[in-house]
Amino acid sequence: MFKRPLLLLIYTLAIIVISSLITMAYFHYFVLNQGIEQQALVAVSDNEIKNSPIKEGNTIVEIFSYGCHYCAINEENIAKLEARMPAGTKLVRLHLNNAQSNGLASFAPLFATLTVMGIEPQHRESAYNAVIKQKSDLSHPQHRDSWLAENGIDLAAYHAASQTPQVAELLSYMTTVSEHYKINATPTFIVNKKWLVLQDRDFPEFADHLLSLLQHDKPLEQ
Repeated sequence: MFKRPLLLLIYTLAIIVISSLITMAYFHYFVLNQGIEQQALVAVSDNEIKNSPIKEGNTIVEIFSYGCHYCAINEENIAKLEARMPAGTKLVRLHLNNAQSNGLASFAPLFATLTVMGIEPQHRESAYNAVIKQKSDLSHPQHRDSWLAENGIDLAAYHAASQTPQVAELLSYMTTVSEHYKINATPTFIVNKKWLVLQDRDFPEFADHLLSLLQHDKPLEQ
């Protein structure tokens, strides 16, 4: 007596599952992939290059965030890219920032202060872990100070550095760069002030792509 209702239930569940899979497949292949194709590589206008706030030429600038999972997992790859940079060129890391210092930009003051103190690179992995894995909001003073203490960073020295003109200048510079290039995703790479690049392939092929843009002003075909 239960055979027909059971078959009806199985049929209904199967329809729900199939519909969900079709929807997910459509979104992945037709929505996400189209967005990546349109935005993975953009050549900015000559006027934007001329008015670029980026101070140095022959550079690859990585715009990242301590709250960016992809930035964190790419650290080793970016280090290898930096080691391959030809003489006379430079890799520059800047934290995403905006006027409100919110969202992924909320950790920019921490980055700027550690950078001015000269200790940012050795504490970058710990900052990633705290924000991404431990879900600690390092933009909150109490959480930040606890993290500083755990990492052996002098609180008084940090607070003094955070109030310096150098930190204010770096924060302003990061905001200006982020806004000039309309950065809304991390990591984003700015090559020679001209190319705006999102990762569209695995390393080391993506490193080859960035270096081709840097050295030859030419993207690599996939």
